[in-house]
Amino acid sequence: MSRCILVFGMPRSGTTWIGKLFDSHPDTLYRHEPDSVRRLSLPLYPEAHVAPQYREELEQFVASLPRLRCPKVVGKQPLFPKSYQSAAGLCAYRVGVAFAKAASRVQRNFPCLCRPTADGCAQVRLVWKSIESPGRLGVCMEALPDARAIHLMRHPCGYVASVLRGETARRFGDLIPSAEDVWLLKILLATSVGKTRGLSLDDVERLTPEERLAWRWVLTQEKILADVGRCGRVLTLRYEDVCAEPLVVTRQMFEFTGLHWQSQTEDFIRASTQPTNQATDTDYYSVFKRPQASAGRWREELAPQVIERILRIFRTSPLYRLYADDVQAPAAPLSEATP
Repeated sequence: MSRCILVFGMPRSGTTWIGKLFDSHPDTLYRHEPDSVRRLSLPLYPEAHVAPQYREELEQFVASLPRLRCPKVVGKQPLFPKSYQSAAGLCAYRVGVAFAKAASRVQRNFPCLCRPTADGCAQVRLVWKSIESPGRLGVCMEALPDARAIHLMRHPCGYVASVLRGETARRFGDLIPSAEDVWLLKILLATSVGKTRGLSLDDVERLTPEERLAWRWVLTQEKILADVGRCGRVLTLRYEDVCAEPLVVTRQMFEFTGLHWQSQTEDFIRASTQPTNQATDTDYYSVFKRPQASAGRWREELAPQVIERILRIFRTSPLYRLYADDVQAPAAPLSEATP
């Protein structure tokens, strides 16, 4: 499965939904954030020229993904029928995931004893979904020449609002708020892209939480596009565009990654964009949401002065052209917006 598909993006950018769109295809094997469980030695924001140094590690990591058993990695719901799996196998898989998740309450990451590996199926494409490694995307594409990637980008106000909402609801495992992870901004400021900004840690520490998160978004996205903006095997998409036209954009993603259209995916798009269960619809991590409402929710959640503080930072970046003043505005060509 050397021709893997990477679905990378920052946290709270819609990567889980996009990952499950790929998982809905009968000829994919989906692995959900495996790099958050099995850590890589590769830095979070490496310079692209170090790719040869980490090629062997990344090749071995990708080769190991079908064998993983952690329920977080192999058990993200919903679980779909596959061309390489019998009906009985799917039933056993679902039971195995339910048992592993229940057992994980006692023993963390209790292994899922029954999960598909797609052994011997040459047509199957491995999908690696990650919020841990967006800053590594350039190195991954250099080290994995047969891979294709979807880089998902969400409006910075949507990203900030979603992070703050999750922290208020205590949905994250981290005890320290994301905006106070100054070490991450320190790493970003040390990259070749970050150094052009002339920001110091003292400058960062004087910022509001929303401003720190906005800078994290800007520096991360500029780093990604500086590394992959001219790579023909990476498709950068706005989350808002997927929400506006999920069928059209999913077809575009499938065509780009070499997957044929399947009715099972079309059924999942309809199910995930027209929820009827109110509890599911409001769940923070659910893939069953009204996407356009989700994409624009920040307009009601963030105070006008907070939005302006975020946009003031956003306007300093060439990436601002991708959104201008309206998240529904047509996107500028990425070649014009790439730093």
